[in-house]
Amino acid sequence: MTAGPAAEGVRIRRATAADCHSLCKIQVSAIRELGRSHYSDTEIDAWSRGIGPEHYEKPIAECCVVVAERDSQAVGFGILNTATGSIAALYVVPEFARQGIGTAILEELIREARRCGLPRIHCESSLCAEDFYISAGFEAGPRHVHRFRSGEEIGCVPVAKKLD
Repeated sequence: MTAGPAAEGVRIRRATAADCHSLCKIQVSAIRELGRSHYSDTEIDAWSRGIGPEHYEKPIAECCVVVAERDSQAVGFGILNTATGSIAALYVVPEFARQGIGTAILEELIREARRCGLPRIHCESSLCAEDFYISAGFEAGPRHVHRFRSGEEIGCVPVAKKLD
């Protein structure tokens, strides 16, 4: 799978178990660097705490997990639960943010959702990704808080898109 022109030189492929460490690194760096635009240090710590490579094993086995690569380097990934239509994650390495890579990942997740016959896709978006999803045709619901297992909370917004 090759990404569109906005993400020139990016290839989208299915993730394998060998990608777990890269996915972890991408997610934690995106949270810690890109999350600062909307969240406090305490909220970022709560959000990124406890994320390890083992976190991705089950999604890779059970969901649609795609990796965006540029020059054979993983620069982003997305996770779609094809049973529920939930986007469980979509992260891009901060240095590659706003270059069309997130859009390319999202487009591939939408294609997979359509292949699976899903009528809609949805996720609990971080506040910093809300505009990204809205620009991709998602509708936002009212903001609320996401509570982590630790009891700590961060603001988020539900977004959803009907598929044709």
